[in-house]
Parts: sequence; structure tokens; C-alpha cells
Amino acid sequence: MLSVDKTGVLQPGKLWWNWFGEQYFVPRYTARPTSEEEVCAIVREARKLGLPIRASGAGHSNPAIVPTPGVHVDFDDFNQVVAVDKEKLQVTVRPGMRISALTKYLREQGMSLNNQGDIDRQAVIGAMMTGTHGAGKKLPCLSAQLIGARIVTAEGELRDLSPADGELFKAFRTSIGMFGLVVSVTLQAVPSYNIYKRSWNTDAEDCLANLHELLDANRTFWFFWLPRKESADLYELPGGKVPSKATRDYDICHMRTYNAVPVAEPAPEIGPGEEFDHSSIIYPNDYIPNFREIEYAVPFGRFEECFAEVRHMFKTKYPEAIYPVECRAVKGDDTYLSAYSERDGYALSISGPLEEWTWGMLRDADAILDRYDARPHWGKHHFMTPERLERIYPRYDAFRKLRREMDPDGVFLNDHLRMLFA
Repeated sequence: MLSVDKTGVLQPGKLWWNWFGEQYFVPRYTARPTSEEEVCAIVREARKLGLPIRASGAGHSNPAIVPTPGVHVDFDDFNQVVAVDKEKLQVTVRPGMRISALTKYLREQGMSLNNQGDIDRQAVIGAMMTGTHGAGKKLPCLSAQLIGARIVTAEGELRDLSPADGELFKAFRTSIGMFGLVVSVTLQAVPSYNIYKRSWNTDAEDCLANLHELLDANRTFWFFWLPRKESADLYELPGGKVPSKATRDYDICHMRTYNAVPVAEPAPEIGPGEEFDHSSIIYPNDYIPNFREIEYAVPFGRFEECFAEVRHMFKTKYPEAIYPVECRAVKGDDTYLSAYSERDGYALSISGPLEEWTWGMLRDADAILDRYDARPHWGKHHFMTPERLERIYPRYDAFRKLRREMDPDGVFLNDHLRMLFA
């Protein structure tokens, strides 16, 4: 029987699985720290035992970025607010803090996140480290809101990171936990705001014809392409509850616009397909974890051409595929590994049921996306190789060099990440 280590920071390994249930494992040890000192002790003890380390937040990522045969650090209990600066609109939180808890707290402080995705169950740090994003032609992914962090290095020492660290900080902001165990992050928020949201359905041709007008006229615009009549139900989209300009009940788009309204302004009169509430309430959607997903971003100017190929693939080769295709524009950033590194992008999220045949469909979609130099969302399934990453990321080699400098022994790697970044 495996005994605990002498320091008491490592316990016998416990079964862990992610939100979709696709990734599960039992490590040699599990650790549930509640302080920075404990995290330092965990790393030092793991190093003495010669064991690798991987951490988890909410387990919301699809690929195998958490499983490890060594030490699994579960940050669930390390989830507090450390500090808030209302004048600078900045907040520092622990790694286990969920986005839903953070946005609720910010609202109480008169603040909001500048942007967020359509799911708020992730841990804040997990969303940052995987390049999670919302939507908006002028709005970058969540990691752009990261302005500081404290990590525990591969030597078990505390180190603060900030924009003053230059290229290292840019690489760190989307580093999938490979530079160290993050024990706090500082985010730049904005004054609290409400969102006026409009939803409607229309034919796919109408959506594409008005795409750039909608992107330019709204803070946020995104759409879901619905290949079949049943598609909306799979993502709990409102379906017949919203106005419709569509001339058919399939091959249509569920459209959404979001515009910010200062909290001091009165609520507008709400009509069919419209909502109005705080940003923390309007952005999140409910999803049933019943799908397998890839999400890649193509260069912004090539979206329509790429989408046309994906749409044709669904209609001709996979007519039985009924999950929506989610499409969102995102502003470029200066990180090394986000899907929007040094270029504006348009994300396509392609899903299917948790069945074997779905892999073939996703690989066919991947082949299309690869022709457009599409880049992955690191929290979703992907089919990347080192050669492909070197081709699509200008600073891929620079990232690997910094990773090796931060962790020369590969303490924070696992099989999935070692294949791509060692």
C-alpha cells in the first residue's frame, strides 16, 4: 500500500477525470494545497522523488494536458481572492478560482472582465493558460487581461512575473502550465457594465452577406451554424424562442450581438430574442457535456472561404452530423502560443457526439483548417505535431527555448505536452 510522503503534502493518488469524462487517471500522488508554502513543498518533494508534476483547475479542457504518472496538484481548495485595487481596477486571485466566482465578486466591487467566453465554469488560470476567449473583432482572448502572476518554479521557489519580464511574460501568458505552478494571477478589469443582447435566426447566406457589417457595428457578434433542425437543442440554444428571418429550418445561423451599457444607464425595453443584465450574467451559456470538440482559429481575412469548405463537408460527407459550428472573431495579441498570436483570427468550433465515428469527422475538418494555417485552442482537442506548430507559430522555437530555461528537467511536462514542446 502506498504511504504518504514524510512531509505530508503528498497523499496517495486519487482518480481524476475532466468535465467530459474523456480524460481520467490515477497518479502516484495527489496534492490539494491551500497555501503558497505548501505548493513549494510539493514541488520540492516531487523533485526528491524524481516525479513529474501536473496541476488542474476545473478540468474543463479536452486534451490530455493534466494526466501524469507522478504528482497531480488539485487547486480546488486554493481559490480565494488575494487582493483588489478598486482604483486601478485590478484583482489578484488564487489558481482554483472559477470564472463564475470571479465575475460575481467583480460585480460586487463595481468591476467586470473586459470580455469572457460563453462558459464560466473554468478555473481562471486554466482559461488564461489555454488561450480561452470570448468574441469581438476588437477584443483579445482572456490571457490579454493577465498583468501579473506568482509561480512556483521547477526548483520549488516563488517567482513573480509581470510585463517587466518582457518576452518571458508574453510566452507565459498562454503556456499550458509548463513554466511552473501558478499560485496567483493578477487581472486587469474594467468598470462594471451591463450587456444588451439580441438573438435571432437567419439563413446562412444572409449571415455571411452581412458578416462584416455585424462585426463592425457591435461590440461582440458571433453565430452558430445549425446544419440540421435538431442542432439548436444540442447546445441548448433558444431555437423557436427567438425571431427568425430564416426561410428554412436547417442550414441556418443562430445570430447574437452583445453591446455594453454603463450600469448607470436605465435598461432598454426588452423585446423577443433580447436580454439585458450584467456582463457576468449575459455572457455565460449552459452546455451539456455531450460532445467532442476541436476549435481552431483561421486568419481573420480567410474565414468565409474556410467556413464554406467546412459547411460543404458537413452537407456532403457528414449529413448525419448535427452539432452546431460556433464561429467567433477575436483580436490578435502578443502572446507566443495563443491562437491569435500576432494576428486577428476567426475561431471555428466543430463538434460531434462522444462516439468513435466523430474522430473521423474531426480529422477531416482538421485537414481543411490546416490548409488555412489554423491554430488550436489549447483547451480543446487538436491534431498538432511539432512540425505543424513550427509552421503556424512564428515564435514556436522561441517558446520551447524559454520552456527549457524555466524547466530544464521537464518537471511540468506529461506525455501529451512532451511530444509537442520538449
